[in-house]
Amino acid sequence: MREPSFSLLKQRLRLRQLRVAVAIAEHGSVMKASQHLRMTQPAATRSLLDLEQYLDVKLFDRLARGVTPTRAGETVLARARRILAEVDRIPVDLMLLETGMVESLTIGVLPSASSGLMPQVLARFNEDHVDTIVKFVEGRTHELLPLLGSGKIDVIVGRLYETGTSDNFVRDRFYDEPLAILARHGHPIFSRERRPTAAALRRYSFILPTLEQRVGQDIEAAMRGNNLIPEKPVLRASSISMIREVLLTSDRVSILSALATVGDLMRGGLRIVPIPVETGTRPGGFVYGRGDLSPGVRALREITFDYVNELIAAGYVKALPGAARV
Repeated sequence: MREPSFSLLKQRLRLRQLRVAVAIAEHGSVMKASQHLRMTQPAATRSLLDLEQYLDVKLFDRLARGVTPTRAGETVLARARRILAEVDRIPVDLMLLETGMVESLTIGVLPSASSGLMPQVLARFNEDHVDTIVKFVEGRTHELLPLLGSGKIDVIVGRLYETGTSDNFVRDRFYDEPLAILARHGHPIFSRERRPTAAALRRYSFILPTLEQRVGQDIEAAMRGNNLIPEKPVLRASSISMIREVLLTSDRVSILSALATVGDLMRGGLRIVPIPVETGTRPGGFVYGRGDLSPGVRALREITFDYVNELIAAGYVKALPGAARV
């Protein structure tokens, strides 16, 4: 690969070409990318070819069905995502200037943190940072990590799953997120026996996360490992809010992270069935890029850490040896 002329590159490189390349990577094909960008497929192909020509590298390998980035393509795409994220934040910066706000903070939130951790954290954050605009993006690990890498979100909060690939992100482990058996207050399992047993539990109908979700897979493995496979067919839902509603209004039981429904546990709507669910460590915390943290992320980290310590004291999450300190 020849070294491109910097002045020539500045003259010829266009944001549209970067957007086309990123869209092709995200959608897996030129056709789908062109549809997403509302441009013709020949125009998208021309933009990609021009970019490859200017950089003198091949950005994608063409496959039978779609394309996949080359090693050079991954490098260019990582930089392109950051450039586009900065450009896309210009309207936000202007809005901050116009409204007198000082910062915009976009938080990627994983499911258990979305329902159990962030409502209280956000309430506390807003009390002390009224001049910060906060936006939440809910998703799963594989959906949020690319957004963090591209600069579209500032931090990810929640369960720290292993990704199977290396990256350059910092992972702060704050707590251990155990699984618990949950049922509504007044559920028969609390009244029929002095201490509920696994045999009694298996006779009830369950509602659980779907097996497409990592948490659903974790729970399935925990149920098998703890001899808790129910006798009746399981109802599955991808939404924790739906699982929560079914628990509160029926005699179904569930196994979830206690953190996912901590608000209902504190208010007494749900209770933990005192049957232990043994699992390995399930760490939770923050994921963010290397380098200096923004004031908003630093403040959010401190508030989250303080609230986690309260939850540890209350028994809803566990302390984690070697956890991060603020």
